[in-house]
Amino acid sequence: MIRIVNIVCFLVIVSLVAAVYHIRYSAEVEARKLHALERKITAAEDMRQTLAAEWSSLNDPRRLQILVSRHLTLSPLEAHQVMLPDPPVPTPIPVKLLQQEGAQ
Repeated sequence: MIRIVNIVCFLVIVSLVAAVYHIRYSAEVEARKLHALERKITAAEDMRQTLAAEWSSLNDPRRLQILVSRHLTLSPLEAHQVMLPDPPVPTPIPVKLLQQEGAQ
């Protein structure tokens, strides 16, 4: 009887050690994945900051004014260049609809 209890206890201990090993290994794998994800997040944040700095330098008003004066020949708008849209033309109501509304 004691031999069976010892064997069962040994098997329980072996299975617990295997479970602890599996949990530890899984935790290490997840920690590596987390570390890789943190590196990706840091790289993306660095890229965002770089792009924001580049965007602000491209949208600098002094730079844009130099480019406009160099590449565009703009002049103020004159009155004859402005075309106003035609007013909307009202659509006539069909006679049948008018008769039906009058009947009600």
